Order: sequence, then structure tokens, then C-alpha cells
Amino acid sequence: MSFTLKMSGVIVGRSELENRDATGSRATGVFRPGLGYDLVQPIFDLYESAGDSAEALSRYRKSRDALHLELIDSSGNAVALRELHIRRHASSGAPVLEVETDDPVFRIHSSGT
Repeated sequence: MSFTLKMSGVIVGRSELENRDATGSRATGVFRPGLGYDLVQPIFDLYESAGDSAEALSRYRKSRDALHLELIDSSGNAVALRELHIRRHASSGAPVLEVETDDPVFRIHSSGT
């Protein structure tokens, strides 16, 4: 299933979130940037450079939350998220979307039903 990340109606990118954990609450996947990615990339770069700095992580979370990002499933439903990050893959440098959610709809999509 395809998921679209949006900010104020602008498509930031898409992912299949193809890698799921056993509980269905955490997922990662290749992130295909959209037109809005350039607007959010500097904020997600803060996450990668924060390391163990509590202050830098706090600044990142405040900045990310101010974006009011929405993850939308292929049926057009918003997925409630606990966490969302876009990182660079360690070896390829390609963007990867990581999400954590308690949304029951997301778990249904995880199980393939």
C-alpha cells in the first residue's frame, strides 16, 4: 500500500513503508520525494546531525511538529502518528521514511487484509 506524506496539501513524498515490525506499529520504507521535499529537508537534516544532543533533538522535534505533516494512506485516510522521521540510508544515501503509530488502520494495512 502506498502512503503519501503531505504538508498543507503539498506532497512532500511517497513511500510503500514496505518494512514492518511484528506489531505493525513501526515501519520504514524507501521515500520518493515530491515537490514539497525541499521545504522540509533542512528540518530532517537536523535530526541526522543531532546525535545524542537533547537540545538539538528538542529543536528538531519542535521544528518538525510545526510542519503539521500528514501521512495519508491510498484510501485517502490520515494515519495518526507517534513519530515520523526521514533519514538517509547509511550506505546509499537514499531517503528513508520511518514511522511509528498506534493507528489500528495502519495495522490492518500491515497484515495485508
